[in-house]
Amino acid sequence: MAEESREDRGEVLGLYRLGATEAAEETLQRFSRLVSEARDVWGLLEALDFLEARIAARPFSAPLVNTARELLGMIAAEDYSGLSEVQERIQSYVGEVLARVVEETEAAAEIAARRLEDGDVVLTQSYSRSVVRALEKAAAMGKRIQVIVAESRPLLDGIETAKALARMGLDVTLIVDSAMRFMARDATKALIGADAVTADGTVIARTGAGLLALAAGEARVRLIVVAGTYKLYPETVYGMTIETPALGDEIVPDEHRELGVGGYAPLFEPVPPHLIDALATERGLMAPEAVPLLIREKYGEWPPRLEPISELFARAREKLKQTLRKQA
Repeated sequence: MAEESREDRGEVLGLYRLGATEAAEETLQRFSRLVSEARDVWGLLEALDFLEARIAARPFSAPLVNTARELLGMIAAEDYSGLSEVQERIQSYVGEVLARVVEETEAAAEIAARRLEDGDVVLTQSYSRSVVRALEKAAAMGKRIQVIVAESRPLLDGIETAKALARMGLDVTLIVDSAMRFMARDATKALIGADAVTADGTVIARTGAGLLALAAGEARVRLIVVAGTYKLYPETVYGMTIETPALGDEIVPDEHRELGVGGYAPLFEPVPPHLIDALATERGLMAPEAVPLLIREKYGEWPPRLEPISELFARAREKLKQTLRKQA
């Protein structure tokens, strides 16, 4: 059987890219293209349908939800004279939002890189652009870093991380997921990324992060989560639960399925704050318990009063329909 590409695996699962930041960027870029290709306002509405469907497929991705929230708020707040103005404004909005994401990612990675020391052995798993950039920046600072990467089944995200780091010239060892506890004794630091950080400091990350956190804690290795504040999920302050996808019987070999063996592979899991030493954000190194302060600073109040994203979609659609009526 031909090896399935990482893009194919991600597309089937609604993941689209390995990392949360990449998923948000890819979605907004495709949304922007759909907007630019629209021949009328109905085409713009179809672009909004695409964006809403992507969020439905990855509701646990704070970068995607937060960037979409900001974008929809911009669209709903403006008045437009016609299609071309809508297209120009939306493309400008997308550019602004993506530039901010890149800026926060780079700044968070810089903070994490400065916490690494020459000679560190870093344990990580899955794929996170923020983690990869932190290690790349540490190497650029002249620090000799060794990296232990868990392969991260079932999507094998860790293999992509190992490739990326090896191409940078770092000393990389790829391990099976079940060896994380054994290998943690050789590590001096642990780094992971995040798809979301909830209001109580819990990190939603690719499955395996919890095992890494437990192993790091047992080995007395500091665990740092590299996550810009665009990964905060403020809605969770109201008790919202984050649903995450899982694979099922497709992970089971055919001959086992014929015997009635079922399969289950959750793709994401929560890592509680007591297992995390620090969050590396663009605003500095923070304890997970400081997340409410970060949310209050970012949104201006605690608890934050946020318009449901479904209502933002409705307002954005109505604004575009108003433009259509003006042209009629």
